[in-house]
Amino acid sequence: MPPNEELYRSISPTNKTLSIISTSEYLIIPFTTSITIQSLRYFFQFVKNAIKLKHQQEYDLLIVDCDTLMENPETEEPGWMPSSTEDESGWNCSVHPSVFFLLGTLVLTMFATGMLCAAIMTDHWEEVTWDRTALEQLANSSVKLRFLLDGIVARVSTNDERDKIIAFFVPMHGGIWTLCVSLTEEEISLLGRVGFPSVQPCVNYLSGGIDGVKGYEPRGDWQHRMQNLSISCALVCLIILGSAALVGAFGVFQHQISAVLVTGVMYLLAGSFALFTLTIIHFKRLHSKPTGMDSDGSADGVVSPMGGRGVHDLLPARIFTTSWSLDLGWGGVMLCVMTSVLWILLSKIMRFNPISSMIN
Repeated sequence: MPPNEELYRSISPTNKTLSIISTSEYLIIPFTTSITIQSLRYFFQFVKNAIKLKHQQEYDLLIVDCDTLMENPETEEPGWMPSSTEDESGWNCSVHPSVFFLLGTLVLTMFATGMLCAAIMTDHWEEVTWDRTALEQLANSSVKLRFLLDGIVARVSTNDERDKIIAFFVPMHGGIWTLCVSLTEEEISLLGRVGFPSVQPCVNYLSGGIDGVKGYEPRGDWQHRMQNLSISCALVCLIILGSAALVGAFGVFQHQISAVLVTGVMYLLAGSFALFTLTIIHFKRLHSKPTGMDSDGSADGVVSPMGGRGVHDLLPARIFTTSWSLDLGWGGVMLCVMTSVLWILLSKIMRFNPISSMIN
């Protein structure tokens, strides 16, 4: 007995109505290339109803309209078919995987750029503190030491009745560009009552020191050259990062594969110059020429109206440690290398899958 005429459906390549071709051995279900999560739910119910209909009527070949199979078998109401509004508003899962790769590349690029810029622009690459026990041993009654502010500042004066101030040993922190006193304005004001000179909280390495405070100026030739070299590498790194951002944006929006490839190479260069900067800052304290006060490397941590004279023997009590800006820089270098690899891979992907086709 042939099925109802309403269940017949012509099969053609342009037929977009979901249908099932059922035989005694096979269940053939045509699909479209774009499937949504919502349609999958309806599809499973579709198959369930199709199998029930197959068992109810012994057909060797059954071609059934989608509307009939999607009816609720209990109420015989077409409550299983999605409305056109739901189909249009449903989330589409047919997103090209390359789009997620592109988004991941952009996110990692922003993190790498932000970390490197933050590391270069902050001034906590190294910290200078003083060992109180070592100071007392090195002083050896030749000078008078007086510890202030819970021992974080040492006042050095002559060991006689005049009690003339020689220098103040204070904690400091520095970066690529600046050297700052690790004291608040209130603490500096309190120290001013015992002869602490009036100084600016921070000094730029390129400015040549603060007028009237020679304690900031004496820097050995080796450290001076290393500091200038680190500044040069940091400037080149910032220039490359800015240029890479422009070239990368142009490559993505204009679908230029060569620009995307160049962006990957530029981020590798930026990471290389940042690595040079980090290495210089890390090793610049390991080489010194202690032939005299002016060639001892640096007078970091010393503020003196006398130019630091008389404190040469006490400088070994300084403690140099790296700080969080250096760690941030190492993380930025690692992210830059990863970003470079992703940009190069993205250029290979775009060669076969243009971004316009990924999004569409």
